[in-house]
Amino acid sequence: MPNDPDQDSPREKILISPRYLAASLPNDHHQLLDIFAEETAWSAHADASSLTVTSPCRRITIRHDQAVVGRGPHMVISARTDEEAAERWRADIAGNVPIEFVARLVGTLAGELAADPDHVVYGIGAEPGLRELYVDVDSWTHFDDFGLSGFISHDGHAAVVGRPVDSPAPPIHGDPSITWHLAASPEDLGHLWDISFTDKTPPFLMHAVVAETLDPRPTLRSMSFPFPGAVAPLVTIERVSSPSRRPSAQPPHAEPPRTPEPKRAPKTR
Repeated sequence: MPNDPDQDSPREKILISPRYLAASLPNDHHQLLDIFAEETAWSAHADASSLTVTSPCRRITIRHDQAVVGRGPHMVISARTDEEAAERWRADIAGNVPIEFVARLVGTLAGELAADPDHVVYGIGAEPGLRELYVDVDSWTHFDDFGLSGFISHDGHAAVVGRPVDSPAPPIHGDPSITWHLAASPEDLGHLWDISFTDKTPPFLMHAVVAETLDPRPTLRSMSFPFPGAVAPLVTIERVSSPSRRPSAQPPHAEPPRTPEPKRAPKTR
């Protein structure tokens, strides 16, 4: 009996470049959070449209609300000094953020929380001084003007923006506590996705997602994982074969082998 091509397609993968346009659907974010809750000690609560997972210490919550898709952040990560306290810091996710970015954000948060909860919530134990981030100067342009600083992609489709709390620039999303904002807004599509961090967010968390955004390597993704067709004309997609693997509940993404380091310039915060 001949092989069914449809049976082989899930074993195929694609390389998507640039990675900041490797869009994923908000429903994929929900599935990722659902898998995360099943595989960790975090508790989960679901209602008609939302899923909320809470850390074992009860101080970190991640809420995904399908009902707000298209009207604001559908995934919100909040940190409090205790379960009943006011919010200390927040990360907002809106639009078709690449699932790899969401996985890195959630995985980094969970790993650091397990290692040192006070570091995550209060910043206690964080090393003082600047954090170094390397930027591919062939893909990104640095800017520093009008109270904002950061990087914009050479194609103009994405940006990483820093806004100090005391900046004269207008608040991002009307919220003066937001100090870092990552976004992709291709001219042909308009708003594709964005992630915002408030000022007390641990630098390591912001750094993890910024590094994903600025990374010049393509994203390696299974063809069985949906990719919005509207974005396809803006990216380069290369199909690669992959050996069959046993099913896994891990986030459905992987990284390609590292290539030689590109020309890079250091950026500090």
